[in-house]
Amino acid sequence: MTRRHRAGALVLSGMALVLTACGSPAATDTTDAAKAAARPSGGTVYPAQVTNCGRTVRVDKEPERIVSFFPSNTELLLRLGLKDRIAGQTWTDQSPPKPAYATDYRKVKVLAPGEIGREALLAARPDFILADGEYQFDGKKLPTIAELAKLGVPVYIDSAFCPKTTGTATLTATTTDLTALGTLLDVQPAARQATAETRERLSAVDKALTGRPATTAAMVQIVDKQLYALAGGLYSDIVRRAGGRNVLDDTVPKGSNFAPLSVEALAKKNPDVLIYHYTGAADRAASAKWLRTHLAATAAVRGNRLIAVPAADFSELRAVDGTVTLAKSLHPDAF
Repeated sequence: MTRRHRAGALVLSGMALVLTACGSPAATDTTDAAKAAARPSGGTVYPAQVTNCGRTVRVDKEPERIVSFFPSNTELLLRLGLKDRIAGQTWTDQSPPKPAYATDYRKVKVLAPGEIGREALLAARPDFILADGEYQFDGKKLPTIAELAKLGVPVYIDSAFCPKTTGTATLTATTTDLTALGTLLDVQPAARQATAETRERLSAVDKALTGRPATTAAMVQIVDKQLYALAGGLYSDIVRRAGGRNVLDDTVPKGSNFAPLSVEALAKKNPDVLIYHYTGAADRAASAKWLRTHLAATAAVRGNRLIAVPAADFSELRAVDGTVTLAKSLHPDAF
């Protein structure tokens, strides 16, 4: 159960906190203004707006203090050349950074290693938020998306995890977000280049796997000794593009992408491969031990085909990395 599965566990915070506490979120100092004036434009004319999760996201001027929720979002911003415009990041406990981004990633201020509270978020004075889901903006722990918009802080959600499309999203969500963020953040050339690279990498995977039968696989995560099925939407599309078939597609509710799963139900599916998410080295080791202990009779464990993947490898550009890595694990002789 990754961070986007914790909506029911969010702790209520005091509603008496004033939204404008800790300074104006949209404030920009003269140094930021000077940097903006010196930087080449990507072609955006402000105000700019896009549609995201059924909402209009409007940006009145070029964002200079972006807050990123989740490691894959931070890396996406770095890929778009925005390292000097990231004011902070959250949920850093979910995955270590990719080596290509590690140096710049570690220079980004950590506002919270997990979920962030209202005061800490507003204290960062964000003028744009890139988030992994809507669930955190509940008006309790954090202001709602509408409340933040009134404060001049637009929120863009990873389109693969919009509530109404979570169960049907595909890898095309990545290029959708690149196009939208290229416009909103005035980095269209970098976004176009990243889009072309994404399509080229996925096309290479498709070509390598042409004619190969799909490997039966189950994508799961273990949290507090509870097994969860990760299926539907982006999760299953990644498995499919990597040359697999997620046998857990019928175990999650329609419109969702995760659900508690019994050991017996998974054992009955008897997949050839078990793909499991982890957040760090300790979680990886503990999850592998749990799976080997509880699913020893499955074809995956007997064949020693357990594939560990960082939780962040399943959103934004890292979803492409995850697809390539998984394809090479499922069909090593094809590459």
